[in-house]
Amino acid sequence: MSPIPDPVPPPRGLSPLHEGDPVAIGPHRLVGRIGTDSAGTVYGALDDRGACVAVRTVRADLARRPGFREALTREVAALARADGVGFARPRVSAPGAEAPWVAFDHIPGRNLRDHVRVFGPLAGPVLRTFALGVAEGLAALHAVGIADRDLEPGNVVLSPDGPRIVDLGIAGGTGAERTGGAPSSSGSLGGSAPHDGAGVGPAADVFAWGALVTLAATRRGPFATAEAAELEYGPRAGEYDLTGLPEELRGLVGAALAVDPARRPSSEQLVRALLPGSDVDRATVADGLRRMIGDHWRGVDAAGHDPAGWAAALEARGGPAGVGAPTDTVPGAAAPGRGVVAAIASSRTGRAIAGVLAVAGIAAGGYVVYDQVIGRPADRINAAANALEEGSGFTARVTRSPTRAYAEQVSEETGQPVEAVVEEGRVEEEYLYSAQEGSLLIRGAVMGPGSVAVASHRDDLYVYASRTQDRGLEQESQRNLSVDVSGVSLSFGEEGQHGLWRPSAEPLELDPDTNADSVSVSLLVGPLRTLADAQDTEALRGEKGVYAGSTVLALLEEGLLVTEEVTGRVGLDAEGHPDWAEYGTDRWDVRVDFDQVGEAAELEDPQVWAAGNDGFGWDVVHAPVCGSVRLPDWVDEWDAEREWEVRASGWGVDCDYAMELAELNRDVNAQSDRSELLHGARGPRSGVWLYDDAVACGLYWNEFVMEGGHPAPSYGYGPCQEASVVSRDDSDPLRVVSEVDFGAVTLIDFHERG
Repeated sequence: MSPIPDPVPPPRGLSPLHEGDPVAIGPHRLVGRIGTDSAGTVYGALDDRGACVAVRTVRADLARRPGFREALTREVAALARADGVGFARPRVSAPGAEAPWVAFDHIPGRNLRDHVRVFGPLAGPVLRTFALGVAEGLAALHAVGIADRDLEPGNVVLSPDGPRIVDLGIAGGTGAERTGGAPSSSGSLGGSAPHDGAGVGPAADVFAWGALVTLAATRRGPFATAEAAELEYGPRAGEYDLTGLPEELRGLVGAALAVDPARRPSSEQLVRALLPGSDVDRATVADGLRRMIGDHWRGVDAAGHDPAGWAAALEARGGPAGVGAPTDTVPGAAAPGRGVVAAIASSRTGRAIAGVLAVAGIAAGGYVVYDQVIGRPADRINAAANALEEGSGFTARVTRSPTRAYAEQVSEETGQPVEAVVEEGRVEEEYLYSAQEGSLLIRGAVMGPGSVAVASHRDDLYVYASRTQDRGLEQESQRNLSVDVSGVSLSFGEEGQHGLWRPSAEPLELDPDTNADSVSVSLLVGPLRTLADAQDTEALRGEKGVYAGSTVLALLEEGLLVTEEVTGRVGLDAEGHPDWAEYGTDRWDVRVDFDQVGEAAELEDPQVWAAGNDGFGWDVVHAPVCGSVRLPDWVDEWDAEREWEVRASGWGVDCDYAMELAELNRDVNAQSDRSELLHGARGPRSGVWLYDDAVACGLYWNEFVMEGGHPAPSYGYGPCQEASVVSRDDSDPLRVVSEVDFGAVTLIDFHERG
């Protein structure tokens, strides 16, 4: 499509609108084009108050890709929460529109590429301010889980108010490629990070920061072979050229350009290195950057940007300059009949980000208007909740104590001293979360008497109980498995210490409404989201970083998820992460202490962890039910009809594999290249087999039962365990001796169905 003939040339920095372009998008009257790419177009526009904005649109066909709108909603809401100076902020968005769009603050000025071409490189305090400004913007974005994904010279504007990151890779999730114009193609300075899987994350942004600072200081990229900014480069070789870069920045830039992402500093570490002084909480960083901009930012202008010229262009075209609501909008922009909140609430992702919209108001047209006042209690608390929900992980301690009033009531009913009621009623739990493992473990009797822990692992629920000595085997003694056919004896370790066969632990029956969703990070995040959204939430005077208000607390009590409206307080640390929280109900005083936020808890199958701490480990009393299996056909008919439920009890076992081994173990007489007989008793009718050189499963002669006045054996499946053969002596066919190491983890359990 060609530009529309216009009697008035577009204002400086804009190109004419094309045929088919809308006249307005949401509350914005379009003045001209800023640039285009394969994902959509960025327009210059005036909002309903006459302010200049940049409206990024996304093609409708890209928006139809599964999950795109939810991802866009989440990302823009996170941008609205980000507490920083060095990036363009979102003002309004319509992720539910036929062609979604986001309006940002318009940042006047030349981009970095154009500035160094016209005016030459930056130097001295101006260069350092540039480096800090871009690093500060990245750190603010990374703190709320946003990676820029397209940080290149055309997307960093040197405005009179300091450097700003613009365009923010909003369309990056579409997989679209840049095609030229502004926003322009990356690769202009060798800024593409030399790795694939991590190429769109924070480490790639840090790599691009190093390339940008090099360009700003030298007029060339770190991998360029000549002075022009668009020449070939080779970041994969790690052979950068930092000639001309000030010594004070060379080490930091070199570290940012490391080939190995793990060796690069984080954006927060960049800020720490560049900002004078040691205090680097978000407010201090922003204030420090503003001071540096005020003191040192010189020789930078608005590149001819004139808001009055934008208004004049609209008036010359015959339309109102930013007054009132538009009458001609991009198709679907207002999403009539279905607002953004309704669209979000219908999805799982929407439920997860419902609290995010506390920083936004919903306009009548169906688009989201973001509050630009950063630092409100809602913003701070939502950012803290986001650190829990979207970070790598956390550990926390939850302490519940009976309230004084409740303890006095119990004391009157039982005669116990009040202090004894409080002490005996005190409950302590530990929360350990790893986002990478997809695992949350809660230590404590939250699933009822006898339970010691519950875990949600990759959307499956597991419950654990202590393993008593008569049901367990000391780990150091799990060797020397032997059988003597004549004596029909099976033993572990020392003579006669334990019988070989033991049934699987008795399952714990849970409430039908209790599932993996009941055991999630929302137990700790949910009260923070609701607190942020409450009308009465306020910052407490004289207590820095402490906020109080109404919220809703969710607790697991004996396997049931209980919610209650409460009053709450949360304390944030210098980084804005949650440090502690307190909630009060009629019955409980609840205290949450966050020991570690932003780092994954070290988690493995809890059976392993518990075995090392509790001696006999934990039994799995609830695990995914995979199906059922009968006993082999060759046992007595009444016994063969018995059915056994198969449960995948180990974290490393899925149901498909559990059922495979259950079927192999059922057909014990069949030859298989996956199995090895460890020992047998009474011929083929009882034994232990090793499957896949890793898992020991058995069919055992359990006990005698009387049938027709005669004793007859009764058979059963024992749990499958981790195992490996150390040695084997089968020289005597009547006596097979296998020395076997058994691991701590029960992988598959069998329970007889009634």
